[in-house]
Amino acid sequence: MNAKICIDSPFLSLLNKKDKGDNISECMTCGICTSRCSWYDGEGGPDPRQMVRMAQLGLDSLLAQSYMIWDCMLCNHCTVECPMGIVMENVARKARSLPDAIERMPQDIKNGIQTRLETGDVNGFTQEDFIETIEWVNEELCDEMDDSKAAIPTEQKGAKYLYLPNPRELGTNILHLQAMARLFYAFGESWTMSSRHTDVTNWGYFVEDDDIEKTMLLQVIEAAEDIGVENLVLSECGHGFFALRKRAEDLIGRKPKFNVLSILEVTLDKLENGVISLNPEAYPYPVAYHDPCNLGRKSGVFEAPRQLLAHICKEVVELTPNRMNAVCCGGGGALLQDSNSTKRRMISGKAKADQIKAAGVKHLATACLSCHRQLTEIVKYYELDVKVDTVAALAAEAIMHK
Repeated sequence: MNAKICIDSPFLSLLNKKDKGDNISECMTCGICTSRCSWYDGEGGPDPRQMVRMAQLGLDSLLAQSYMIWDCMLCNHCTVECPMGIVMENVARKARSLPDAIERMPQDIKNGIQTRLETGDVNGFTQEDFIETIEWVNEELCDEMDDSKAAIPTEQKGAKYLYLPNPRELGTNILHLQAMARLFYAFGESWTMSSRHTDVTNWGYFVEDDDIEKTMLLQVIEAAEDIGVENLVLSECGHGFFALRKRAEDLIGRKPKFNVLSILEVTLDKLENGVISLNPEAYPYPVAYHDPCNLGRKSGVFEAPRQLLAHICKEVVELTPNRMNAVCCGGGGALLQDSNSTKRRMISGKAKADQIKAAGVKHLATACLSCHRQLTEIVKYYELDVKVDTVAALAAEAIMHK
């Protein structure tokens, strides 16, 4: 297609509204962002500097129709050290809102958003589905714990904790839900789940549509306020945590009437206050920790998962680099939600696979179920002899019942 430079393009009007973050006019084309992209050296993938440069020149259609917009993992690893404070997530997400980019949105994302808006759950999980699933899980839990009180309470108004799961926990990963229920049982305080709270994800964030993201947030927030809980406890989900913890107040224009907590934070608090005990010899081997981009780099939750692991395993091994400079798993930014992305995700995940291999460990833990799935797939693809778990699930298995 013919490209025409436009100094007052519609896309430019969306940018340069902040001193830092979307200030692309100040880009010095130094290339730090491109040099840090964990995908750039692989086949295809986004080029952060090129994306910014195209935006500067007003090449809206060229940018929007490129492969780069939807392949960007929104991980912000590329711009942590940007001297001008430009945040690639702000550029890529806003580019996704351009008409030409919307036309190229993966069909799975379009379908998931529509289903979530209509039903409150990205998989269309119904109230009947919820009731049947919880009944089945409760049978397993009560038999395992030999205690009818181990059953998951539902629709309990005024509970101290309301657990908001990842949709996979009510479908393909019920074992994770059972593990979370064992944690709450050990906490010994009032908690509940609800048929109106089956989905912690928010795909409106992926597509830079504030109205959609706000609607999805209110589906969760207003329903939780109706129940009157003190704390909304989120499953291990990176972008879901980021949306509810860091973005919700600005988008809905007020603070929710409850605290937003990660299951990791609650578990660590109960451990430190002597409410629960974890077996320090539960995992007598080193475990490496992978920082989810949304939980760590974007939300600042670095230490809670490491502290929990330190209580239950022989050693917490750091992948290098880590924390603010951690390498994305390769499935972020809605790549994992696109069923046609598998081949690309194995390329985008190579840097992480190389990191895991260099660490020389047999066990890896993360605090995001999306990362868990991507890491499991790249470990298999690159033939690494590594088992992948989530931190909260490991903690649940390590509980010492009194």
